[in-house]
Amino acid sequence: MTLYHAFETIVVPLIVLACAVHVAGRYMPRTRERAKASLAATLGGAAAPGWRGWLARRLSPTQAAGCATGCDTNSGCSSCGSNTSGSSGGSGSRADDEQVIRFVRKT
Repeated sequence: MTLYHAFETIVVPLIVLACAVHVAGRYMPRTRERAKASLAATLGGAAAPGWRGWLARRLSPTQAAGCATGCDTNSGCSSCGSNTSGSSGGSGSRADDEQVIRFVRKT
């Protein structure tokens, strides 16, 4: 086995793994945030000394930055119309939560 084949055997699976993690994080944001929070807690939290504290602070969840964070309530993440928390109060009708999708043929 040459050095090129050894390098290829190591690098290609790492690239595929990185792409898989990126796609999973993009389509499962809540799971990504929970995994990051648990990893930060495992490292000792933000009060940990040295590189562990720095990494824990980087991984710890920050305030909700919008609907992409996967928040469940109206407490600061109502920046888009896809918030389906259902805490609208009095009426509670399901029709208020639905969004209409229209398909338009381009000519």
